[in-house]
Amino acid sequence: MPQILFKVQTVKRLDSGIPNTFEAEVEVDIIDRNSGNLIQQGMVPVRFNEHGAFPSISHIRRFDGDKKLHTKFLFDSRRYIRKLRPYPQPDDD
Repeated sequence: MPQILFKVQTVKRLDSGIPNTFEAEVEVDIIDRNSGNLIQQGMVPVRFNEHGAFPSISHIRRFDGDKKLHTKFLFDSRRYIRKLRPYPQPDDD
């Protein structure tokens, strides 16, 4: 199973019906654990608020891989954003 690395690039506040909702553009690197070679790289938007983190499933499916990789990607990205939730500030503030 490849290793998935995440890095928040930008954060913006969304004007949706739910207060304090943000969207983070997360840079994703998928790396082969054995060789250390970069397999894929891309960006995934992740919306988050006090209720949870919600990555864009359509963006996750654009990455090559099987269902197991996509599921790992989904849960790992949610865990990453949930841990960082108190810290990211919108770039426009």
